[in-house]
Amino acid sequence: MDQEGRWAKERFNEVIESGHWLGNYVNSLLEEHETNGISFEKAGQLLATEKREFEKDLAIARRMLRVYGKLVTAEARAEPPAGQES
Repeated sequence: MDQEGRWAKERFNEVIESGHWLGNYVNSLLEEHETNGISFEKAGQLLATEKREFEKDLAIARRMLRVYGKLVTAEARAEPPAGQES
């Protein structure tokens, strides 16, 4: 495998292990393929599931920002950036 191929494989593995929705989706596709085979319909269903999970997480993040947003921004202004002193 050439250097570019190794780099691509490393990035792919990082996405799979990161908890990113794309990694979860690829894992679901692979599991489905191994057990039942895969169809475009099933791939669409799995993608719709990931979308619903994303939308739920986004709604939670928005609520947290609405409730705690001022606190977080106030703390961010009070702390100097990492590696810098004020």
